[in-house]
Amino acid sequence: MTFEEKVKLLRSLPQFKVAPISELRAIAFAANEKGGKLYLNSKDIKKILREYPDLESKIKALIA
Repeated sequence: MTFEEKVKLLRSLPQFKVAPISELRAIAFAANEKGGKLYLNSKDIKKILREYPDLESKIKALIA
């Protein structure tokens, strides 16, 4: 999956429909892809939240 495909996939999720593109790009950059699904490990999540703390509720909604 390319970087742009990851961004499009994230944009299709209800939590990220109105999220700023910079936030989506940060998640897409850190996300690993396996079988058409995106995964973030805890280290990547901490890095993203350090830069974009307002994403915490959106990321937690994806994990739950």
